[in-house]
Amino acid sequence: MLRFLLFLLMCHSVSHAVTPAQVRQAELHWYKASGVILSLRRAAGNWDVGHDPALTGLIGGEEGPWTTTLGDLNAKQTAAQSGWCRAIACLLDSVGITERDTVGVTMSGSFPGINLAVLLTLEAAHIPYRSVASLGASSYGANLEGFSWPAIESILRERGILEQGSVCITPGGTSDRCSGFFLEDRMHVDDELRKYPGSYQPVHLRQAVQLRRHVLGELGTLSLYINVGGGHAAVGSNGFGRRARGGLLGENEWLLLDALKGEDEGTRGLLEYYFSHGMPVLHFLDIVRLAQSWGLPTPPQEARTPADLVVDCHGQLPQPDEDAEDLIQ
Repeated sequence: MLRFLLFLLMCHSVSHAVTPAQVRQAELHWYKASGVILSLRRAAGNWDVGHDPALTGLIGGEEGPWTTTLGDLNAKQTAAQSGWCRAIACLLDSVGITERDTVGVTMSGSFPGINLAVLLTLEAAHIPYRSVASLGASSYGANLEGFSWPAIESILRERGILEQGSVCITPGGTSDRCSGFFLEDRMHVDDELRKYPGSYQPVHLRQAVQLRRHVLGELGTLSLYINVGGGHAAVGSNGFGRRARGGLLGENEWLLLDALKGEDEGTRGLLEYYFSHGMPVLHFLDIVRLAQSWGLPTPPQEARTPADLVVDCHGQLPQPDEDAEDLIQ
């Protein structure tokens, strides 16, 4: 509890590092990226307006070659809006992250809209990051041929919208070994992964966790860990990750750690590893609840979140200041 109170004190004492102009840049890049993917998917003939009425291009199919598990369509639609850039910028400010820090990021293909918001906001704010992504996605995520999350990253780098992206790609699914992919699609995983430099196939869950710790950096090199989706290496298999609430981990998770003391069953995921060592952790899961708590539409009616919606760092979206005109035009 003392550690959590000290952490809150730190959050309230820092100055804001992500400027309104940088947030606006991230949102504009997010919207541009969405338009590029929508155009390509229309041309490919695998876009369904019934699934994607907000015209984001970021809603996949109920089934697809990279599908690992069932997903909720409303959650995927809610994740596909530019307003997540504002929420992420707010959260970065709340924990005092600046361009002098380095952020570790892990993501599955389940919420491509939030993946985009995380990377584009970090890049707009000139905050260094290291990212590991997985190929797998739950239904309605980035689960279609030619539009997996690694493929989307590659497309956006070629177009100059995304500067960096992920440095390592893994299969995803159960134990990060593509368990959970539909059987007829498993044979395509190797071929797909070979397209991306830095791809790696762990032999078990513990190695999947160790790989990410190696790529992201150990405790002294990171200031924040962000996870998007329910990747097995992030949540682990010992109970903590599945019970941790989405958002900025805090008092509830300290209580959860205390409750799990003495239990040594399963593999500790990255959420527990970094959080238990006192590092701020942002976990994007339970997306509809998070969006409601920050005032984001559930689901949105358009890809660009309404300009008059501004998020408050203490659970809702920050009130506009003198410079906020650039953000809300």
